[in-house]
Amino acid sequence: MRTAIAKMRFHFETAAANKAGPRKGTIVVKRDVQGNLQVDTPSFLKYTRHGLQPHLVPEVATTINALPPMTRVQMEDFLDERDLDKRGFKSLREFARLGEDVVVLDTLDPTVTARTARSAEKHMGIDSEGGVRRLVPTAFAQAVNLLDPDVVVAPADFVHEAQPSLTQGKRISKSVARSIRWLDDLLAGVAHAAVLAPVMGSLSPELRAASAQALRARASLAGYVFSDVALAPSDRLWALQQSLPQLDATKLRYMAGASAPDMALRAVLNGVDLVDSSYAYAVTEQGWASAYTLKGSGTLAHVDLWATSMTDDFGPLVAGCTCAACSTHSRAYVHHLLNTHEMLATVLLQAHNLHWYQHFFVQIRQSLDCGSLAEDAAAFFERYVPGSFEELERVAEQTCTPTTKIQRQRHA
Repeated sequence: MRTAIAKMRFHFETAAANKAGPRKGTIVVKRDVQGNLQVDTPSFLKYTRHGLQPHLVPEVATTINALPPMTRVQMEDFLDERDLDKRGFKSLREFARLGEDVVVLDTLDPTVTARTARSAEKHMGIDSEGGVRRLVPTAFAQAVNLLDPDVVVAPADFVHEAQPSLTQGKRISKSVARSIRWLDDLLAGVAHAAVLAPVMGSLSPELRAASAQALRARASLAGYVFSDVALAPSDRLWALQQSLPQLDATKLRYMAGASAPDMALRAVLNGVDLVDSSYAYAVTEQGWASAYTLKGSGTLAHVDLWATSMTDDFGPLVAGCTCAACSTHSRAYVHHLLNTHEMLATVLLQAHNLHWYQHFFVQIRQSLDCGSLAEDAAAFFERYVPGSFEELERVAEQTCTPTTKIQRQRHA
């Protein structure tokens, strides 16, 4: 088992000594030829499906300025790809054409909150397009060495059952014990990738403390992950607050599935360094353009490009936006594309929504620099009423994208 993070390609630096509360930091990844790659935090991982950003081919994705060079890929997308090692690719980065991005390999898609597969003592159960697959931790370690990501999130025995098993009985204690054993298998088998470990324990304070204590004892970990996506947002924040004081404050904190602006902002306020960008994808799936801001007086969270009022509106998707979609196309044009089920509609919307999401995190870091984040966040929560950012819940129930010809229910 490795004992020194310094030997890895990845490490996290922060001057913040506080165990909770917002903080800034820097992710540094060593590159052999290009030099070190740095990402300022708080920030986000670019969300992908099957290694690609939804609706964006790599050539288009690279035109979106200032996106953080960090991409997350979930292993469940590749469980049915049984011959990756025979295709001549040297790494997951090369296979998915991710360039010099920091590649983070996770196990599960954070947008999927309802799952049927169950784990057992020696394997993690995962729903896949080919049925339920069994992910054995030692085999996962071998796959990590083959795919060669910069960072890997350890597999864990996530609990998807409803109450009361979330707080009592043996189910949670088993999940904590299994997750630690699987983590040790991964640490023993992975050659180069930095390892992030999920903090377990669900809604049990005692078991969350036990999980945090076990993780803190494993000094080679590069950071911690909070992945209880099946819990309600308020419960997820409670679990985060329970665990953070018991973990090493110098290590990276990543909260999966916390990408909605209100949830991401609350996560940052509690000391989280990274979320993912799946919210931008969820907004695109509604046929909407993001319009929320951390600062200012606006109360509009998004622009509905399906609305009939867009038919003859030749202004940009969002006034003042500098993204490529807003600079060259109008609301009326995207409205037309949506109604004619043209794929270009979601390409333009995804480009805008990712650009806007990046701008939101720029505002967060600027507020941190100015010492005004708490004040700006309070004003943000006053301006945007509860329910303003439920696109992830909507996309979890959708069966098709806006550009398909299958009619689906849309926002009224």
